[in-house]
Amino acid sequence: MTTSQPNNLIGIAFILLTCLTMTLSALIIRMIGKDLGAFEVVLIRCSFSLLYILILHGRTGRALYTSPRPLLLTFRSLTLSILVLGNFYAIVHLPLVQVTALQFTKPLFLVILAALFLSERVRLPRTLATMTGFLGVLVILRPDSGFHPVQVIALIAALGMATIAVITKKMTRDHSTKTMVFYGNLFIVLVCLGPAIANWQTPNLFQLAMIAALGLTAYAGQTFMVQAYRYGETTAVTPFEYVRIIFVAIAGYIAFGEIPDRWTVLGVIIIVAATLFIALREARKKRQAAKV
Repeated sequence: MTTSQPNNLIGIAFILLTCLTMTLSALIIRMIGKDLGAFEVVLIRCSFSLLYILILHGRTGRALYTSPRPLLLTFRSLTLSILVLGNFYAIVHLPLVQVTALQFTKPLFLVILAALFLSERVRLPRTLATMTGFLGVLVILRPDSGFHPVQVIALIAALGMATIAVITKKMTRDHSTKTMVFYGNLFIVLVCLGPAIANWQTPNLFQLAMIAALGLTAYAGQTFMVQAYRYGETTAVTPFEYVRIIFVAIAGYIAFGEIPDRWTVLGVIIIVAATLFIALREARKKRQAAKV
């Protein structure tokens, strides 16, 4: 489906729904993550996702399971496993606003990786914006007070998200989305299976329902994101992605009494400003190139 004319109001509505579903996902993870281990919850969640994929695309046959570049697909799937587990662990053990802010560093890592592996030229404005963004990271982490190990895990997960973006850009040339999603979830299940069994705690019906809901919110969030950029212009939609930090702050305060300290707030402002500048600048460059 394509749209001949952009409708920014619809695009913004979808991006706000994305922010809402991602906030719900974080709340569910925090609620059940204290009682059940990360490996177990991620295993069950991705098993539900695999079930959804097989129901929706099982009739595709061999096309669902075939890859022309199995080694690259394997690397992508293993990287995805690391970032999913890292994000889950960080959400359980860090303030939600702080985790969300560190997740927003993905575009900063993406600039570096795109220059290294996609041969994209990085000019001075993007370089300065990237450096400013990482300054915001240092404000949040405050190295003089000592790194929290989980903060490092959250940053590694953000790097993993950027790596996935670069690999996916290469793989979309000869892989379908459903194949990448299928193997991504399959590898996560395989990675989590051993540790989950070793530390298994049988979830009750409520916990099982929450994990199933987690799979649905993840699926809905991805779908809403695609629809947002299908209907709306990038320059109109992108700024509203950062509304998620407001949703998360409100949810964290109401559900867990979390109040971000002034250094976290300052770091969030710096990271959001830097990544927003990069996103809007790239969108403007693409729009200018399309006019040529």
